[in-house]
Amino acid sequence: MNLSNKRILSYLFAPLLVLGLSLGINQSAEAHKGHAGPMVNFMKNKAALKEMLPADAKITKRKQPLDDEAAKWAEEQYGVDLDSKIHSYYLAVDKKDKSFRGAAYVSKVNYRHGDLKFAVGIDADKRVTQVAILGINEKYVVDFEGNVGTGLIADYAGLSLKELVAKADELASSDKATREFATAVRDASVLLAAFTR
Repeated sequence: MNLSNKRILSYLFAPLLVLGLSLGINQSAEAHKGHAGPMVNFMKNKAALKEMLPADAKITKRKQPLDDEAAKWAEEQYGVDLDSKIHSYYLAVDKKDKSFRGAAYVSKVNYRHGDLKFAVGIDADKRVTQVAILGINEKYVVDFEGNVGTGLIADYAGLSLKELVAKADELASSDKATREFATAVRDASVLLAAFTR
């Protein structure tokens, strides 16, 4: 085979090799997802929401994208970069005058090769009412039981958003579970504040 034929073959096979390698990487990441074990639930959504929102308020579930203006506000006020995808959250308003009483967010974020389910609530003064770890994959329960806790996490209740951002910054060099939970709580709280500002 002459040099020009070898060159042609290399041009043909190089993209195939790159494609094959990238597919292999994605498949191995997905394969690891199952290694975390089943989700271990510590608290039901309804029980968490009851702890986070006022009992005498009217609660509705909202689903909407975060607009650019709200995302810019979150970045300027708290240094948090929020995406504009569609989010679901719970809004609590006064039954009589419809004034804002609080909001809560229930979500799931990636944690190692599994997921962390959590919830956070804020009140009308934009203070954290409560946060909770609702569930984590079995393999990582030990990470949270030993460092952060499970179920309701009292350390966050009563914090203002500025205090919450400072807490997340302080915990940035902590263990992975503590650090990632603090970041998730910070982002969710600022998201709620952006939706309800």
